[in-house]
Amino acid sequence: MTFRSEADAERLAGLDASALLAQLGCPAGEIGVAVGDLMERVNAALIGASYSKLGLEAGEHILEAGLGNGGHIASVLARASRLTFTGIDISPTMIAAARSRNSAFAERGQVTLEIASVASLPFPDAAFDKAIAVNAVYFWPELTAGLREMRRVLRESGVLVIAAMTPEASLTMPFTEHGFKVYGPTSLREACFEAGFDRVQIERYADAPSAPATPRREFFLVRASRMSRGMSEECR
Repeated sequence: MTFRSEADAERLAGLDASALLAQLGCPAGEIGVAVGDLMERVNAALIGASYSKLGLEAGEHILEAGLGNGGHIASVLARASRLTFTGIDISPTMIAAARSRNSAFAERGQVTLEIASVASLPFPDAAFDKAIAVNAVYFWPELTAGLREMRRVLRESGVLVIAAMTPEASLTMPFTEHGFKVYGPTSLREACFEAGFDRVQIERYADAPSAPATPRREFFLVRASRMSRGMSEECR
């Protein structure tokens, strides 16, 4: 495993699995910064696959809930011209790191980063074209309520993509002991419909191990969309 700095390596060297998991929901302090850097690397392929499924187009406004340290934002903005990005996270440590890394984009008005919870998004209705949450739903206070808020801030025909670890994959780590809520495909699909999305598609994605001894992780990629008024139909 490689680290961005010797300090990162030292901060995480003595951290056991339980201590690491306890930091994932809301990274804090110097250890939180190191955890954010680690998650940036470990989840790079998953983040890329999730954004590919989102299908960004020129001029769109994107919302990401639970963006971590924001190390991926530059690559997101490069996917199409004239994109604008808004990111939220409940962790002040992560927002501070993301602001530091993306200050040039913020100065140009391309990026806005705020401390906020998906339970109460500080944005008006229909503010975004696309929205995404990668490895974040485990920590939402309530799944359907969070999805309803994400739907509220999407414009007509807006799209939401969620990436979430499968229950089978989560068995390799004691997630539930640290506040993780892991969902199966039926729960994810039903919650999306209950939140008001019209179409829901779910596929499985497996990323390559980050190290030879690391088990392959499997995720659900959920694509939920709103249809234009008068064209709504369920696709179950």
